[in-house]
Amino acid sequence: MEIKFYGHTCFSISENGTTVITDPFQEEIGLKLPKLLAEAVTVSHNAPPYNNVDAIEGGPKVFSWPGEYETNAIHFKMIHSFHNQKEDKEQLENNIAVIHWGNIHLCHLGAQGTKLTPEQLEQVGEVDILFIPVGGKGCLEPKKAKEVIEQIEPRVIIPMCYDTPGSKLHLEELDTFLSAMGAKAEESLKSYIVKRSELPEDNSKLVVLNVS
Repeated sequence: MEIKFYGHTCFSISENGTTVITDPFQEEIGLKLPKLLAEAVTVSHNAPPYNNVDAIEGGPKVFSWPGEYETNAIHFKMIHSFHNQKEDKEQLENNIAVIHWGNIHLCHLGAQGTKLTPEQLEQVGEVDILFIPVGGKGCLEPKKAKEVIEQIEPRVIIPMCYDTPGSKLHLEELDTFLSAMGAKAEESLKSYIVKRSELPEDNSKLVVLNVS
């Protein structure tokens, strides 16, 4: 399985000729989305930074609503949550995407802005790879992201939704999250190759990806 990062909360997850795209963004956020082909797309939040399904080629299945789905032998569970804090006047909806692909369990938190409830944690279940927003502005800010990581206890952490060159969203920098985690900036990877046998057993591994 290979994972690539395209900026904000958009990734491609590919294996054996099948690709899933998460949260393709509209270019008004300041980033350019490359041409992408996929069999499935997950959408966490119906706003320009997360929903540009029409840009994805290949006629993919689109999962943008709570429920359980399956395509190409991949199981998707979309879990209802919230993009912003309860104190805000209007709570905006978010979908947490849990993807069971072969023997690897992935969880993409999308535009999550709050800690998970006990019910949501139970629905999420065991997580091998967690994609987590860390840049604030409605989504999880660095210290809150650390608390959510402690809730979920994933084996691999991939931060997303932080300031990258060109972005107009004014998010916090990745270093702020790394500082909150007590972690040092490791060399960013062009892509992350995942093998079940190489997933850490005890401690969570932090993986930082370059924007492709």
